[in-house]
Amino acid sequence: MGQKLLFIDDQLRATFSELQLLFKVTFDQTEISRLFLDAENDQVSLKTYLFYKSSRWPFWNWSVTGTVDEYEPETAWLTIQGDAGKRKAFESFFARK
Repeated sequence: MGQKLLFIDDQLRATFSELQLLFKVTFDQTEISRLFLDAENDQVSLKTYLFYKSSRWPFWNWSVTGTVDEYEPETAWLTIQGDAGKRKAFESFFARK
């Protein structure tokens, strides 16, 4: 599992776009919108998001999720789970930033 703590801001929107290009997938735009809407309107509860889940073999358990902790509503944990190659690409992506 790879994780990165990011501020919920315009840079995160750009990061979502870059990750979609990197992995050649489309994230759930409704979930991305919900993340930003929740950041504006609900800053007191724990929230989780499923941005992408692969249903194709051999990557059937590969996913990109987000979590906003109730005590840090301005940041989100972006998490990638599953395929080791995708995790390595995720970690390399953030190492370059």
